[in-house]
Amino acid sequence: MSRLFFFLAFVTGLAVTGWIGQRFIYSDLLALSVTMIIAVVYTLGFVELMGFRSTTRKLADKLTTTPENREQLSGWLAGLPEQVQFAVQRRIDGHLAALPSPQFTPYLVGLLVMLGLLGTFAGMIVTLSGAASALDGSTELSAIRSALAAPIAGLSLAFGTSIAGVAASAMLGLASTLSRRERLQVSRQLDNTLRQRLHHLSADHQRQQAFKA
Repeated sequence: MSRLFFFLAFVTGLAVTGWIGQRFIYSDLLALSVTMIIAVVYTLGFVELMGFRSTTRKLADKLTTTPENREQLSGWLAGLPEQVQFAVQRRIDGHLAALPSPQFTPYLVGLLVMLGLLGTFAGMIVTLSGAASALDGSTELSAIRSALAAPIAGLSLAFGTSIAGVAASAMLGLASTLSRRERLQVSRQLDNTLRQRLHHLSADHQRQQAFKA
């Protein structure tokens, strides 16, 4: 179910960003450029999350088979994803060690909103400049109304970048939450495995056995 929601979040965010972007193709090059940057940042975030989820699944699969003795432990650890090897080793040895979390995604979630606002503010500057030129260029009411039509239309389109940024940020944040929740579940599974099947392989346990001997 988590995998389905993750996929739906990605598709929803990409669809909204694409829908906003296609409205700018023939009307606002600046807004189109910002929307394309939003789409790229959004995709980069999901690429990191897909790698994060892949590591989580590999760790979960590895926990189904555990080493029987200290000699097998090194080979078992080497079969784990590189990102979690050190943390798992520390946990086996009885130390507190958190499994790594996504590094860039939390930053990208906020960056997407900022990019949407940047596009909107840039569009407002362009629109206000056009409005000022229209007001200065003529004293006829009909001419002013005609000259203001394009800037006002541009302003309405510029706000689309905020929609794209907020939607992409929300969907990336949702996907990140689902991924971290999945990692937390596997982390708990790892703790149970350490207590039940790997405790005898810890360095502390080995030292205690050697001392008793």
